[in-house]
Amino acid sequence: MAEETQVLVKFVTKLPAHLKVPETPVAVPSTLKRYGLSQIINHLLALDYPRPFDFLVDGELVRRSLEQHLLGHNLSAESTLEVEYVPAVVPPQQKSSTPHDDWVSSVDASRATPASPASSSAAPGGTIVSGSYDGLLRLWNGELECTASVAAHAGGVNCARFLPRSQGDLLLSAGKDLTVKMWRVEGATGGGGGGGKASRSNPDCRLLATYRGHVDGVECVAPSPSGRRFASSGWDGRLLVWETGRPVAEAADAEAAEGGTGAAEGSKKKRRVGANGTAGSGSGSGGLSVSEPSTELTGHLHCISAVSWPAEDVLISGGWDHSVRCWDVSTGVATDTYNGSKAVLSLASHGSAPHLIAFGCADRALRLWDTRGRAGSDTLAVTTHGSHGNWVTAVAWCPSSQHHLATASHDGTVKLWDVRTQVSLGSLGAQTGKVLCVGWLGGSEGPARGLVSGGADCQLRMYESEGALAGL
Repeated sequence: MAEETQVLVKFVTKLPAHLKVPETPVAVPSTLKRYGLSQIINHLLALDYPRPFDFLVDGELVRRSLEQHLLGHNLSAESTLEVEYVPAVVPPQQKSSTPHDDWVSSVDASRATPASPASSSAAPGGTIVSGSYDGLLRLWNGELECTASVAAHAGGVNCARFLPRSQGDLLLSAGKDLTVKMWRVEGATGGGGGGGKASRSNPDCRLLATYRGHVDGVECVAPSPSGRRFASSGWDGRLLVWETGRPVAEAADAEAAEGGTGAAEGSKKKRRVGANGTAGSGSGSGGLSVSEPSTELTGHLHCISAVSWPAEDVLISGGWDHSVRCWDVSTGVATDTYNGSKAVLSLASHGSAPHLIAFGCADRALRLWDTRGRAGSDTLAVTTHGSHGNWVTAVAWCPSSQHHLATASHDGTVKLWDVRTQVSLGSLGAQTGKVLCVGWLGGSEGPARGLVSGGADCQLRMYESEGALAGL
């Protein structure tokens, strides 16, 4: 019988000292995959309870045997192989769900507060917002109990996003009624439960401003990192940049105070916010009316279906003209463009790595574009990281990790990805029908602990993890 080939491996890690093994090289069978390697680490650490680990070689997750990895990368089996081990990330499990009256089109759970790691029974708090094709914005607590709902857009809500906390409790929504609206989210006081019907007599969302510049449905909004601007895009092919945040909210508060001084309703002085966020005279109702964007970025030919704003002067957009474009917001110039063969339906970028753009297309694939390119090559650095069984309708980058993504698809699944490998970490298949949106639970001020998704089954679902995902 032929002798089994051995590989000399040095295990390294960035984990705390009690999870570090000696870095002395050890000989292991070349046929080992990550499960066998994880068994070795658990044995060397003598852990009371086994823990799953993942393994990186030159920054790439090992997804085959060591022998296959060496052959695939033209590495010699004679030299010592340095292998870094990290906690394995396992897709979270569904914790709860709650019904809507129509398809759930958008969700933002970045304001959700993760549960305390010290108590597995502690529930997350904070606020989650969902948008639905019934035209309502709904606010939820960490147990998916509805605390408020407000009629936001005629025809349906397409997108809902919180502004950064630095701007206060402000929220943007976009809809099929051609408008974007800014709301102040006030303290939630009760639970509506059931179908999401909260008391209308004490709403927790107050309309501050309505932005009117699109001539067709608004598909997406993306606030800048500072929260003082946002971009909107839609079926009219326009990509508009607006002033928002505290200056606009303060102007709305000033108008509301002025309107309550006792003047007759028909003679109240209304004010319109200009491109610089200051108030000027005009007409309108239900908060300020903003009709002039500060900038329009031109170049797309059809519907602009996705926008992300990773750095203050870097904006990313994708659309049905098959392109993804990187914009210098200060000059209004597209600095780089990827032209594909199918409509771009969704994209995401990360503030800590704005050069990385993940996007999903109508050809079912998830792609990653490194806008820095490849050294010594004029070829765009675009790689394919697996696929879904249908359109990839949403991409969400984990706010507390540069490596982890979630995607949603019309195939009825949510998938979890690590960009260091081209194979998904697993699927969350609890959704039935098309999944239209996915967001990370928390992560803006600490580790993300799970995901929230919604779609054509009219359910908002929450998935939580007690494993390595909680440390991302």
